[in-house]
Amino acid sequence: MSKRGLLLIGLVVMGLMAESQEKPIADGVEKFLGNVYSSSQLSGYETYWNQVTPENAGKWGSVERTRDSYNWTTMDAAYNFAKENNFVFRYHVLIWGNQQPSWIEDLPVEEQLEEITEWMDAVAERYPDMDYLEVVNEPINDPPTGAGNGNYMDALGGRGATGYDWIVTAFTMARERFPNAKLVINEYNIVSSSSNANKYKKIIELLQADDLIDVVGVQAHAFSTTGSSSAITDQLDKLGDTGLPIMVTEMDIDGATDQVQLDEYKRIFPLFWEHESVIGVTLWGWRSGMWRTAQKAYLVNTDGTERPALEWLRAYASQPIDNTVLGWEDDYSNLQLFPNPLVNGQLTIRSPELIRQVTLYDLSGHQVADFSHDMSREVNLTLDLSSGIYLMKVQGSAKSESRRLVIK
Repeated sequence: MSKRGLLLIGLVVMGLMAESQEKPIADGVEKFLGNVYSSSQLSGYETYWNQVTPENAGKWGSVERTRDSYNWTTMDAAYNFAKENNFVFRYHVLIWGNQQPSWIEDLPVEEQLEEITEWMDAVAERYPDMDYLEVVNEPINDPPTGAGNGNYMDALGGRGATGYDWIVTAFTMARERFPNAKLVINEYNIVSSSSNANKYKKIIELLQADDLIDVVGVQAHAFSTTGSSSAITDQLDKLGDTGLPIMVTEMDIDGATDQVQLDEYKRIFPLFWEHESVIGVTLWGWRSGMWRTAQKAYLVNTDGTERPALEWLRAYASQPIDNTVLGWEDDYSNLQLFPNPLVNGQLTIRSPELIRQVTLYDLSGHQVADFSHDMSREVNLTLDLSSGIYLMKVQGSAKSESRRLVIK
């Protein structure tokens, strides 16, 4: 082939690669792949990630460093960035034993509770349309007690009869103020520790008893994923037994060398991504300036080139996830949706199995439509939904199957 022909092919390939990078890695995939929002991590963000979590901007100590003086600037930017790009948004965090305002520590308990209430009310008023809200962060490892840690646990009821009364109070207050958000608890050193996972599950089940929790958050920092693959999966299975979805909230993988990082990404990331209970993964930084820069956990070199781990992640996480991975049956090989993509709102579903129910979810896991029918092998639906990608679960008389539905 001539040099001119090779050049033209090269230009076409480069064009296709550039086009593929115009959208986030997990665009159109059943699970989100997100990252933190901070000044050092923003360059090129929207071409890689489709879920947003403010790194420090939403923490109480960042927002209300001085009593009754609120700084929402970066928090507003993160929230608006997510909304403008139609990305899933998770607020991080209401209650924690770190990065809390120092002025609250020596207040009387009654006054502390008043300030906690004001804090939650202020967040609820300013961000009424968040997808996920971390109510309590690190309740086992870093509760808000003692000097330097907020010292307001007793204001929320202390340990009480359950040992975790303060957590129940925090979630009760959050449920009242954030009725439309999915409430999340978050903790580290869970997937590497059976004993911690057992404690965590006890807290989760306590919250479940009063319908106060929607999602289980597990951190996946490099220092907590050094255990065996089977041990990590065991703890995910244990938490999945609660019936709640799991969100991997803070993942980073160190990379002393490119090969070390690549090998660990290939080992660790699929354990979470392919687990049936996990709805998405958030990396805790990807560029130099992230909190584990010294450990070389970044995925992009300072010259802007991707490290091999990011090249692999882009290829791996951009592929549709097998239905069997999500725990949905895939026996209806002749199930048909048409037209797909959908343009005019009129959808037909045909199946060799009698259809009992059809449910649609958006990519943040929210149910957006539900249809029950008399048993039939053909169902015609009229959908009035915004353009985007949805997951459709078709329930038959005995089994169910999922399909991806694109609405133009």
